[in-house]
Amino acid sequence: EEEAIAYATKAGAVVIVAAGNERSDSRGAAPACCKGVLVVSALDSQLGMAGFSNEVSQIAMAVAAPGVDIYSTIPDNKYAAFSGTSMATPLVAGVAGMMKSLNPDLTTEQIHKIFVETGQVTEAKDRSGPLIQPLAALQAVQASDAGQNDQLSLNQ
Repeated sequence: EEEAIAYATKAGAVVIVAAGNERSDSRGAAPACCKGVLVVSALDSQLGMAGFSNEVSQIAMAVAAPGVDIYSTIPDNKYAAFSGTSMATPLVAGVAGMMKSLNPDLTTEQIHKIFVETGQVTEAKDRSGPLIQPLAALQAVQASDAGQNDQLSLNQ
């Protein structure tokens, strides 16, 4: 897995993975334990750690997103609510993709830094990481692009 992650990262991809749903430490869950990935934990509607979500306090690059009762499509043109870190991860991946569309040179580390700098601190922050704030993250990328020569805080 780490070879595949390194290959993808070298090619310019950002690898974003779910923390896992075992109510344990993500360091024991692959691929969350792999070097170079952005790991996503799940929060509930009260911005607390979702009861099932693995903790990410020991993960180098971690953030949180809503992961409880997330509507999703199901067969026969229907919708249903699901919960899990795999429901939180697509939100982070989508925002990261939009960030890369604004600045294709962004690295995983830079995207994580923007998520941390613009994220919302919650009561679960020590176990979950900051809750991403999509609009603020996109605005930060736009601001850094406007001052491309000084690179704002992206290279710090």
